[in-house]
Amino acid sequence: MKVNNVFNTKFVYAITSLLIAVCLFGYVTTDTGINTNNNDKSALMSQKSVTMTAPLKINVSSKYFVEGYPENVKVKVNGPSALVQTVQNTQNFEVYANLKGLKPGKHKVKLKVSGINRELTVNVEPETINVKISKRETKTMPVQVRFDSTLIGDDYAAGIPSSNYSKVKVTGAKSTVKKVSNVVADVSLPEGVEHSVSQNVTLQALDSNGKPLNVVIEPSTVKATVPIYAATTSKKVSVHLIESGSEVNGKSYSLSTDTKTVTVTGTKQALSRLKTLNVAVPIDDVTSTTTKTVPIDVNQNGVISVNPSTITVQILVDNSTNSDSTSKDQDESSSIQNTSTTEKQNNENSNSQSASSQSLIQSSSK
Repeated sequence: MKVNNVFNTKFVYAITSLLIAVCLFGYVTTDTGINTNNNDKSALMSQKSVTMTAPLKINVSSKYFVEGYPENVKVKVNGPSALVQTVQNTQNFEVYANLKGLKPGKHKVKLKVSGINRELTVNVEPETINVKISKRETKTMPVQVRFDSTLIGDDYAAGIPSSNYSKVKVTGAKSTVKKVSNVVADVSLPEGVEHSVSQNVTLQALDSNGKPLNVVIEPSTVKATVPIYAATTSKKVSVHLIESGSEVNGKSYSLSTDTKTVTVTGTKQALSRLKTLNVAVPIDDVTSTTTKTVPIDVNQNGVISVNPSTITVQILVDNSTNSDSTSKDQDESSSIQNTSTTEKQNNENSNSQSASSQSLIQSSSK
């Protein structure tokens, strides 16, 4: 009886434990499987929506110019999170308007998108654009640098402004390009400025009324410079000609010009000390009287310019050696002439005396 009871008890425990283990295993497995499937399903069903800004590309023939379209558009992408996130990170899609085949005039065109997975929903804002297609024209225009001179400090003045590009290309609709009067670079000066200013400036194309025009300028920016220096004044001073270079042996020189005064521009301090402006006239290898155009070099501190910048100078050459020889020859010739005259006079006197003697003899014979 005891043996059967013990046996029965152990057997019952074993069976019970096995059943509990099987039940627990089945429960855990079933529960875990359900959770895993739910997570996978949740991940697959997750949606995401993003809005991005993208440049708008215009496909059109090179002989046409297009106006009226926005530079950028908004793109809204919706779909599975993983795919949307990839598009957002790479942005390797393109929004474009295909205008090929369209003639000049006004057109309404629907925007298209390429490079986005088909499982995603894409909306472009705006969906359509209104454009104007015109014949294209390009011309070259000079760059005009502008600035507000009232901002320059007292006792200072601006020189001639410049830019690293003196000319640029203007491209646009033929009718618009014809209206371009100036291409300007506006330099912004600080108030009371007392030094030269250089800036990178975006160019503008203006019509005759100063209104900006819708054209493409290449290059679109230039480096513009406004030189600023101490204020200047001008005054007239006399010209003093001086010989420059080496004289030719046996020659002497005399300099003259019809330009007696010139106008000198410079700082007040420099011009207050300047009474006469020396002009060097080169006489190297000058052997005969000649006329030269001589530049006026300004090498004095504070002097900026001279007007006129050149003068005409007459260089008179005196051949002193030849002159002495000529004088000597003239003296010798004069001496010979005097001698000849004396001899002639003596001969005439002799003949006169002979004639008188003959007259006396004839008279005596009678």
